[in-house]
Amino acid sequence: MKISGVIAEYNPLHNGHMYHLAEIKKENPDLIIGVISSSLTMRGDISILDKFIKTKEALDAGIDLVIELPLAYSMQRADIFASNAVKLLSLAKVDNIIIGSENNDIKLYEEAYNKDTSINDNTKSMKDNSISLKDFDSNDTLGYFYYKSIKDNNYPITLKTIKRIGNNYKDTKLKEEYSSSTSIRANISEFENYVPFFVAKDKNYLLDEKDIFPMVKYKIISTKPEDLKEIFFVDEGIEYKLKDIRDYNNLDEFITYLSGKKYTKTRMKRMLMYILFNIKKDEMNQITSPEFLRVLGYSNKGKEYLNHLKKDIPIYTNIKEGINPALDIEIRASKVLDSIFGLNLLKLEQKGPITK
Repeated sequence: MKISGVIAEYNPLHNGHMYHLAEIKKENPDLIIGVISSSLTMRGDISILDKFIKTKEALDAGIDLVIELPLAYSMQRADIFASNAVKLLSLAKVDNIIIGSENNDIKLYEEAYNKDTSINDNTKSMKDNSISLKDFDSNDTLGYFYYKSIKDNNYPITLKTIKRIGNNYKDTKLKEEYSSSTSIRANISEFENYVPFFVAKDKNYLLDEKDIFPMVKYKIISTKPEDLKEIFFVDEGIEYKLKDIRDYNNLDEFITYLSGKKYTKTRMKRMLMYILFNIKKDEMNQITSPEFLRVLGYSNKGKEYLNHLKKDIPIYTNIKEGINPALDIEIRASKVLDSIFGLNLLKLEQKGPITK
């Protein structure tokens, strides 16, 4: 059986993703398994469509089995995001992982990996990684970390690339046929014109991240600095600077105020999300590399394959508190998002997978 894996955020799923999946299907895999980030993205954004809607769309796009990358793993640096996503696909026993790439050249990852591993392990850090990754854009940086995870863990997985098409992921201008997720989010009023028809139908379920700011502001104002310090990513006295939020009424402006030479905007965005969901350092310290699969949805083929996987690893098609620290955080996040946006995520967490 030939099984291909993909890793995506689908924020939103767009025509470039459809091209990616179409190219994968040309290799005639028996099954396509997707690891999809939760309702929170790597950069700390609220996904414009919640994870259950994204799951339905992924199944409509041709993915057979959708596995969640919980926010404890997904709302992280690129290396942590990548290593845990690859770990999940290794548990799912994929033969290959096929990614979109700007350079479309695996040899560049190999060269960067060889340079990276030549650094003395005693001094290795994320800063060291920048030595070998300085010429990669964000997509290819992720690609490198997928490659690194496979090599470091000797996973029997082949990494393959497909040339990415359309505008750069940072570009906020729409392109006629293949617009990036960033450009679509920046021009949300034209959303339905730049995504597949089955995604366009979900226009009424779009989430506006601006709606979280009152809750973030309340949490920070009502929490003592010493308690804020217990939250993941709240370090080096920033708990006192956070109190200046009383002077702001806009999430982006407050993030700009917090960031600078010491902290990037992305780090500050993640930190505010950890505060919103009350995710503490001691909780995150309990979380280890995933040894389970949280299944969000499947096709008939995916369900059949899942029955095969159940013999070897824990699989959760619905969740409740107390199963795993990472899933406890996921449930809490769903409760908070429900309260802000009027969703039913908690009910869906407990109900079971989306089917096609």
